[in-house]
Amino acid sequence: MRNIISAALLLAAIIPTASMAQETTEQNVPERDRNLKLMTSKGWEWELNAGLNIGGAAPLGMPREVRKIHSYNPLFNGSLEGKVTKWWGADRRWGTSVGLKFEDKAMKIDAGVKNYHTEIIREGDRVSGYWTGFVNIKYTSTFFTVPVTVDYRINQRWKVRAGAFYSVRLDGEFSGYVTDGYLRSGVPTGEKIVYEKGQQASYDFDDDLRRSYWGVQLGGSWLAYRHFSINADLTYSFNNIFRSNFTTVRNTLHPLYFNIGFGYSF
Repeated sequence: MRNIISAALLLAAIIPTASMAQETTEQNVPERDRNLKLMTSKGWEWELNAGLNIGGAAPLGMPREVRKIHSYNPLFNGSLEGKVTKWWGADRRWGTSVGLKFEDKAMKIDAGVKNYHTEIIREGDRVSGYWTGFVNIKYTSTFFTVPVTVDYRINQRWKVRAGAFYSVRLDGEFSGYVTDGYLRSGVPTGEKIVYEKGQQASYDFDDDLRRSYWGVQLGGSWLAYRHFSINADLTYSFNNIFRSNFTTVRNTLHPLYFNIGFGYSF
């Protein structure tokens, strides 16, 4: 996360400098660098993008076990991407883009649940069962993502895109605690383990997170000023965040995130 933030800040500092340097150069030299101009004339476009991901790992519909969402915190999720686009045809309206993105996706939720299947750590031992009460959930993951989209240029300022992405998780966390309730050990009618107000039991499913994901992406860009654009993209992963053989959390959770940020095109 710190690496993404540092890189984004560095990008924000470099781009204006690069832009001023380019303007200065263009005052002295009427044309851009010959190689870059040649590639641009052939329909190639390069971009550097930075943004924020807002969303969470969400089930398909609200599970009946979840009775109330007390709070939701999207946390701070940075993204940094390099992208190349090839525009086709004489009018250059249609294009194909491929990107390389380094990004964070995270969330934190406090909820009230009933008969929520989970596993807690009690006196050093793991005890699975059905929890009724308060549950805290923290999910974080860092991804290396490759998006591939088909782009359409509406006019000189607006363009839209749709496609797919493939992500590899570099690290991640799914952990939290339960409190103010009780656990029925093993089955819904099992031994009742009570945690009074203020007592907590933690859980940790970090090792059960899936390693790779794929999904769809929809988005668009607005050219705000010369080479600077405002970008917005919605991504949805078809995969559950957990491995297929993991059955402790029985609701499938799919990363659904909205990314908004800025870009610089060369």
